[in-house]
Amino acid sequence: MSNPAVEIRDLMAGYSGKPVLWGINTDIPARQLTCIIGPNGAGKSTLLKAILDLVDHQARILKILGKTLEEVRHKISYVPQRESVDWDFPATAYDVVLMGRYAKMGLFSRPDKADKRLAMEALEKVGMENYAGRQIRQLSGGQQQRVFLARSLAQQAELYFLDEPFAGVDAATEKTILELLQQMTKEGKTIIAVHHDLNSAGAYFNHALLLNMRLIAQGAIEEVLSQENLQATYGAKLTVLSEVSDTVRKMPVKAKPFTS
Repeated sequence: MSNPAVEIRDLMAGYSGKPVLWGINTDIPARQLTCIIGPNGAGKSTLLKAILDLVDHQARILKILGKTLEEVRHKISYVPQRESVDWDFPATAYDVVLMGRYAKMGLFSRPDKADKRLAMEALEKVGMENYAGRQIRQLSGGQQQRVFLARSLAQQAELYFLDEPFAGVDAATEKTILELLQQMTKEGKTIIAVHHDLNSAGAYFNHALLLNMRLIAQGAIEEVLSQENLQATYGAKLTVLSEVSDTVRKMPVKAKPFTS
């Protein structure tokens, strides 16, 4: 693969000296919607955090956009799991989104008109402009997820890491987020997301990594979500492998690779 968004060789990662992932070798393509799929405890979130240097890890090669993390940090946006955020923080939805501009402004700078405009435009893109003045803790789970995605958009990054972006959201929010992510890839952005729903993965994404402490399979979504690969990934935890595989194969609309 030429010019991958993320290049990993011999990655090991874990917590308190206990490995969760090991022997990870992968090239994640640029300008695609890529999902990381696997059972609970498989290391999906850990993989994102290792790439972003948020957990203990070591790797022979770990490049992002062809460079080190420090060299491209300003081009990266990360949306953590909603459960990991302190929603009691006294800030409005607009305040949270405007925080996405801080890295661009500099340490002692204040947001100017352009920053404020970009923050509002990001809220509009996720359908939350009418909630700009609402305290973040007063929003529903799906609304909070939209606000954090808007903050990510306000950063104007090239590469987005999303940890369970569809978890706990309603169908309307899921559709809004999906359409936005697809538009972003058409504009040349790269999206890498942890995802848990096998039934929707084939319709949402065009590239996948199947993970269970080791990398089981990777590639085009319709090839990766085979019964054999799912069995190797989930084992006894998955009892409807054939049904899932049939569903994926019969989907009338599949995500197609986007080109910029």
